[in-house]
Formats: sequence, C-alpha cells, structure tokens
Amino acid sequence: MKKKILFLCPSHFDLYKIFQKGFEEYSGCEVTTVVYKKYKYRSFKDRIKNIFSKVFLGKNLKKIWASQANFEGIPEGTKFDYAVTICPELLHPFSLNYLKKIADMSIVYYWDGFDHFPAYRDTIKYFDKCFSFDPVDSKTYDLNFITNFYFAEDRNTNTSTDFFFLSSYDSRYPVIEKIVSMMEKQGKKIKVLQYSKDKKVALPTPLSAIEFIEHPISFEETTKFMKDTRIILDIQKDIQRGLTFRVFEAMGLGKKLITTNPDIAEYDFYNPNNIFIWREDTEAIPENFLNSPYEELPDEIYKKYSIESWVKKILHL
Repeated sequence: MKKKILFLCPSHFDLYKIFQKGFEEYSGCEVTTVVYKKYKYRSFKDRIKNIFSKVFLGKNLKKIWASQANFEGIPEGTKFDYAVTICPELLHPFSLNYLKKIADMSIVYYWDGFDHFPAYRDTIKYFDKCFSFDPVDSKTYDLNFITNFYFAEDRNTNTSTDFFFLSSYDSRYPVIEKIVSMMEKQGKKIKVLQYSKDKKVALPTPLSAIEFIEHPISFEETTKFMKDTRIILDIQKDIQRGLTFRVFEAMGLGKKLITTNPDIAEYDFYNPNNIFIWREDTEAIPENFLNSPYEELPDEIYKKYSIESWVKKILHL
C-alpha cells in the first residue's frame, strides 16, 4: 500500500503545483494537497458571533474557522504518513495540533526568513522535523538546513534577451534601476517585469526595459521567460540570507546569474564564470562574464540541488 502525504501550502504564484508534482514523482506516495483558503463568513449570524467572541472572550473565531476550513475535504479518520506544511503561521494552533494527530510525521519547511516572519517562531513546537532555507535561522533555532531547488531542466541557447528579472515592486526597485541602466549602457537586451500588489501605490516612470504588470505570474510562466534569456537577475530582500528559487532555477536551466547575495560564494556550486556578485560599488558587469558560455557543474553537485534530492531529504527517503 502506498504511503500518504498531506501537503499544505499557500497559493503564491502557483508554486504549490511545483512541490506537489515533486512529491508525486519522487516520493512514491499518494499526495493530498491543501491550498490555504480565503475564508468568508457563512452567515450574518457567524459574523455577529465572532464580534461578541472577540469583544467578551478575546478569541477570534474567524481565524479558527478559517484554519479548520482547510481540512474540510479530508474524510474523518484519514491518516497520513507525512504532513508537510509551508507557511504554518497561516494556520491556527488548533490546526497545527490536528496535523500531529492525523500524521505519523509532521514536517515544516520555512521558505522565508524568521526576521521577515517572526510568527514562525511560535510554530516550531508543533512539528517533528523542521527545515529552513536560511542557514542563519537554521543555526539560531536548531532547524535542519536545506536549500531551495530547481525543478526545470533546459539548455536553450536560442534566446531573445540577454537579461531577465521578475519580482514584486518593493524596496529593491532602486537597485533594479541601477543594474538595468548599467546593462543598457553595455548594449544588452533586457526584460524586467514588476508586479505591484498595492494598487494605491504611485508607480515610478519606468525605464524602457522595465514593465509594470497588473497580475502576478505563475512559476511555470516565469520559467518560460527564463528559458528565453541568457542571464537571470536575483536581488535579495534586505533581511534575507537564504538563497532564492531564482538561484536554483538558473542552475537547472544552465543560465548565468547576477545576484546581490554575497553569501552565494560559500556554496559548493559557486563558479565566478557562472555567477556574478553585484555589489554597491559595482560600476560595470565584466564583458568576459557576459560573453563567455555557461560552465556546466559536476554531475554530483548539480543533482544535489534538484527537486528530487529535496523531496528525498525532506522525507528522509
């Protein structure tokens, strides 16, 4: 009989589909996926009941109901061998305890930093095994360190752009502008997409290579853009130390990478021919980096960062 995995994840950019496919292909388990729902009151009576509960009991029933709603599709009495959770801070403690009851092994993957999401700290106690992509958080909170991974492999050399970047519009924008301006002066073809979550924010007048988009783009769509470029840009957030998915997507697709994260030099896959570390005092991207071909990694290092390796390490297979 196949073992069973319950996988819980938010819907951000459809990334849950990548994880789900990885579990299905490499774990040998039957996978049930729960994508966190946006909760709406079922009746006016429930709304009034929650108001009274918050005022007189100090308890927000809506948060409890919203968390419980994620499990409505799971038949009562169902047991799982593993429950793998991402973004556990979105679940009420009632649900986190419930996971331990219905799964033999409860696992969490923190794909963002604890400085960014302090609520992570309160969730560690609910899991049997805890993993983090951040090496500093892993040491600080005694977690298992594991990087992100690549999930697409391609070696397309017939590309239409030299340089591609996609992110939400945030405090990183001035750095993006500076790098884009630098690359334009060096005569490179550039495509940058910026998505603004807050529609009330006044957007700047972009450079010709920068386009503001109204809707987020899924990881699968983003991969198509990255296949069509020679170089991928990765700009870390101010309080981020772990390596983003962009780093590993570039690896899987055999693309060069320009990154603002200096910690990348500490990893075994770092190759200055493939990865350029952009610093505040950078005045130009070296032409020998821009024009030389990508150097393939040793096979054992390359496979180490695949989604297959990630799944097997998380589940201890």
